Amino acid sequence: MALAFAALALAALLAAPVARASGHETLNVRSALLLDMSTGRILYEQNADEPIPPASLTKVLSMYVALDQVRAGKASLKDTVKVSRRAFSTGGSRMFLKQGETLPLNELLEGMAVSSGNDASVATAEHIGGSVDNFVQMMNAKAKALGMKNSVFRNPHGLPAAGQHTTARDMLTLSRAYLAQYPEALRYHSTRYIKHNKVITTNKNPLLGNCEGADGLKTGWVFASGYNLISTVKRGKTRLLAVVLGAETTQARAQEVNRLVEAGFRSASGGGKSVASLLADMKPADYALNLHKTNSEAYAELRKSAKTGKARKTAVAAAKTTATAEKAAPAQKKSSSKKKKTTVTAEKAAPAKAAQKTAQAPGKDKAATKAKTTASKAAKTTKATAQATPALPVKQADRKAVVRAEEQEPAPKAVRKKSSATRSTADKTPVPGKKAAPREVADKQG
Repeated sequence: MALAFAALALAALLAAPVARASGHETLNVRSALLLDMSTGRILYEQNADEPIPPASLTKVLSMYVALDQVRAGKASLKDTVKVSRRAFSTGGSRMFLKQGETLPLNELLEGMAVSSGNDASVATAEHIGGSVDNFVQMMNAKAKALGMKNSVFRNPHGLPAAGQHTTARDMLTLSRAYLAQYPEALRYHSTRYIKHNKVITTNKNPLLGNCEGADGLKTGWVFASGYNLISTVKRGKTRLLAVVLGAETTQARAQEVNRLVEAGFRSASGGGKSVASLLADMKPADYALNLHKTNSEAYAELRKSAKTGKARKTAVAAAKTTATAEKAAPAQKKSSSKKKKTTVTAEKAAPAKAAQKTAQAPGKDKAATKAKTTASKAAKTTKATAQATPALPVKQADRKAVVRAEEQEPAPKAVRKKSSATRSTADKTPVPGKKAAPREVADKQG
C-alpha cells in the first residue's frame, strides 16, 4: 500500500513540470525568438526555423533596400515620386495614396512603416528598382547577402504570393542588421500615426506607448500566417529584439510579445533565471496591454485637428472681411470728397446763373440763346456721365465676384454629409482606376 502511494506521488511530481512547461514556459504563437542586442545573446527560442508567410514584415526588407540606395547616392529621401495606377490600385493596408499625386520618398517610407501601406511599397519599389520585378530581385539578393537562408520574397509588401515564406530566425537576422545599419530608421517605426489625403492611419505595433522603451519595429498579418510582430525595446543600455510569428489574434500577439520582452529584461538584469522560467512565473497583470490606446489617441488628434481647422477658417474669413473693409474705406472717403466738391461748385455757380438769367430776361433772342445753351450743356453732361459709368462691365464684375464668393462658401449644414471618426473603416480594395473611398481614420489594417 505504502509502495503504491509512493509510486503515485512520484508520478505526480514527474508530470507537474511537463504540464507547466507546455502551458506556461512557451508562448502562445507558432514561433518566436528573443535577442539581447547589447550582448548578441539569444535569450529565448521557440520553433525558430518553422517556415511561415512574412506578411507585412516584408516591408522591413523593402525599406532596407530603399535606404541602401539612398546611402549609395542612387536615390534621395527628397526624391519626388509619382504614384502610378498600379500603386494606387494595390489592395490591403494602405496609406491612401491617389493616382497621379507626387510626394517625397521620405513620406512613402513613413507610410510603409506606420500605415503598413502596400500602395506606398509599390510606389517605392517602382521608384527605386525601376519596376516592381526588378525591386523584388534586389530584395532577394539582399536577403541572401544577409544570410537569410530560409526566406523567399515575391513582392515588396507581403500580400499572399505562392512560394513566399520566411522564418523567425531569418526575420531576426534581417532586423538585427537593419537596426545596426540604419538606427535612424526607428523614427519611422516609432511614429504612432500619420495623416495623408485627410485619412489618419495608425501604427499597429501594440507595444508603442504601452511598453516602456518600445520604439519599433513592424507588424504583419495574412490569413496563412496569423499575426506577426517584430518588436524592439530599449531600457538603459539594454536593447532587446523580439520576433513572434503566428499568433491567433491581435490580443494574443500583443500579450505574448510583451510577456516575452518583460521576461527578457528581468533575465538580463541578473538573478540567474532563464526567460523560459520567468515566463512561467509571470501573471497576466504583468503583460496586459491596452490595444485601443493608439487608435484612441489618433481619434483625439483627428478631433483636435478638425477644431483647429474650423478655427483657422473662421480667423481667415474674419481677416478677409477686415481687409475688404479697410480697402473700401479710402474709396468711400474719396467719393465723399468728390461729392462735397461738386456741391461747392454748384453753390458757386448758382449766383452766376441767376445773373445770366436776369440779364437775358428782357429779350426773346436772349431767351432762345439761353435754351440752346442749356440743352447743349445737358447733352454734354449726359455724354460725360455715360462715359464715366459704363453699366455693363460693372455688372459683369459684380457677377464674377459673387460666383467666387459662392464657391468659397461652405455647404449648408443640412447638405453636408455627417462624418464620424469612430465609424467602421474596414479596408476595401479599390477598383483599378477608381478613387478609394474617403474615411477619417483607417483602423483595420493588418
